[in-house]
Amino acid sequence: MRAALNLALLPLRIAPWAIVAIVILIGLGGVLSTLGAHPAPWIALVFAAVGLWFLWMLAGAALKGIARKETLLLPDFPRALAQAGTAWALLFWLAPCLIVAARFGLRPAWMALGGGAVGAAWAVLSTSGSRSGLWVWVLIVGARFVPPSLWLALEPALTSAWLPLTGLLLAALLLRLTGQRLFPAGDPPLPESPLAAPDPMRRGGGSGAPSAPRSRLVRRLYDWSGAGAGTRLKRMAARYHAAPSAARERTLLRALLLPAEQPRGWLVRWLLFGTFVTIYALALGHGAQLGMVAGYATFFAMTGLNTVGAGMPRLQPSLVELYFTLAPQTRADFKSSLVDSFLGVLPGAILSAFVYTTLAALLIDRTQWLQVLTTTAILAPPLALGTLALYLNLPGNVILRTVVTIITVFGQMGAYWTGYALLTRFGPLWGGAPTLVLTWGFAIGAWTAARRHWIDGPLSFDPPRAKAGA
Repeated sequence: MRAALNLALLPLRIAPWAIVAIVILIGLGGVLSTLGAHPAPWIALVFAAVGLWFLWMLAGAALKGIARKETLLLPDFPRALAQAGTAWALLFWLAPCLIVAARFGLRPAWMALGGGAVGAAWAVLSTSGSRSGLWVWVLIVGARFVPPSLWLALEPALTSAWLPLTGLLLAALLLRLTGQRLFPAGDPPLPESPLAAPDPMRRGGGSGAPSAPRSRLVRRLYDWSGAGAGTRLKRMAARYHAAPSAARERTLLRALLLPAEQPRGWLVRWLLFGTFVTIYALALGHGAQLGMVAGYATFFAMTGLNTVGAGMPRLQPSLVELYFTLAPQTRADFKSSLVDSFLGVLPGAILSAFVYTTLAALLIDRTQWLQVLTTTAILAPPLALGTLALYLNLPGNVILRTVVTIITVFGQMGAYWTGYALLTRFGPLWGGAPTLVLTWGFAIGAWTAARRHWIDGPLSFDPPRAKAGA
């Protein structure tokens, strides 16, 4: 019983700040539903559904974290997991449906039972590492292009009392797919021989670890990008050896440390992330607020900046050879060269912001593409520099690092929304000039402080600590 209780509380322990945010979200829905001359209880229902959906996403993330070979060997683990899942279903699925039944009647509760089951199963599947959850977004986008005549033909089925039963069956299928993926039956694949020839169709060939399959198209795209990075590195090395200089050394260092920051890497990034931006924009449709969609697109553009803070611990063991190759006079000189090379991620992030926001404008409202382009030109460079500064010194604690990342993401989107609103209301001069001064002032100050803090910090060549049970 104690094991089941610990499993049930695990999603709440891994992200307590998220639980607080969910509670605030549900409470906000309750407050908004009571405002106005005519109370609208459906507002509270919508906010509660969104909050519960996020809660089940946390459950999926926690389930993915414990889905290891070692946990399957624990005594009574399947029974404890089943008990924890039953407790969650009672508290965060059946109990809300009972509240709906008491407030709105049996038929809405029956609909909530089926819809809630599909939503919970979809959330668990989406956060368990499976890409199958993305197909739901494809269905949402496709529903916008269904002709009205077909909706009229489907209306009897959509309003049928048997529809929630279909939702329950679909939820059971999704949960079964999730369980089969996280806890596969049979023995794991044997490690590959170190002398085996590399297989280009799989990842990790010859590494001794079970190789993970990847989409053939994505693999070809990354191989093409890697070939471009190798060619660029050889070209920069030849230029440096022909005429060594400090500027060419910095360029060579950037090509070595940031292989994806080159035209082929940018094109691959634009293709993959542009697909998500397109799906998001089409799902919202032409009635969406363009500033919000463009802000979300800016978030996608800035995701590559996190590689500096998250990737440095894994890069530390490889810095030993680089340190002796550069032969710096002092430790501060070496760290100064490294931190200045990180600025090489900015051109890709800024160009990505132009690509994604322009794409969002063309899909949402083509008449506003110039306004979006102006906002991006003003905000993208300082946002990229400020984001890099915040990611440069991420704390080692997982909780604090996650909090910093969440604050940074919402800061990016909020800054873009605010800048777009100011430019729309006051024009490029009176709205753009203050935005330019404020954002660049913050970005330069944050980068100067972060750079100095990083240079003054300790230099470590130790590999990152392995997680318990890894």
